[in-house]
Amino acid sequence: MRPVLRVVGLAIGAFFLAGVLDSNEMGTANPSAEQLALPAEPDEFDRREVDAYYDWRSNMFFRVFKMTSQESKPDYMTARRTYKASVNQDGYEVAITFAHPLFYWADLDGNGEFEPGKGEMWIDVEEDGINGNERLYDPMAPGDAPRGPVPTPPSPSRKPERL
Repeated sequence: MRPVLRVVGLAIGAFFLAGVLDSNEMGTANPSAEQLALPAEPDEFDRREVDAYYDWRSNMFFRVFKMTSQESKPDYMTARRTYKASVNQDGYEVAITFAHPLFYWADLDGNGEFEPGKGEMWIDVEEDGINGNERLYDPMAPGDAPRGPVPTPPSPSRKPERL
């Protein structure tokens, strides 16, 4: 009788474990960016990019895209941390950024607005590109600040002092 109970217990445990591991498909856990088909950020100078700007208050470089069609409203946005921002000799702002974005936004409901409270904002604390480790981010949730390894910017070169 004990071997039968052991087999039944193991079978129930296996079904329970399979259900827990598969809970993302059932909608009980937060969906990852990969499950929501969060697109990879287009390359630099991609024609889908409709705006790019540096925000000095947040020290972030934003890129805004129209991924579905050029006639639609912007529906995708990324934000990268910056090492340095300056103005070049022609008067244009230049931002030296990290390789991959820290934040991603996707307008899932198509209303032309990026609404973090509606699950349209993700954070990638490792800043390693879209690979499934991104998670939904709500800036209004307490204690939901960026965490994880933070790359250090390059140290500035010392200039000799003038006399």
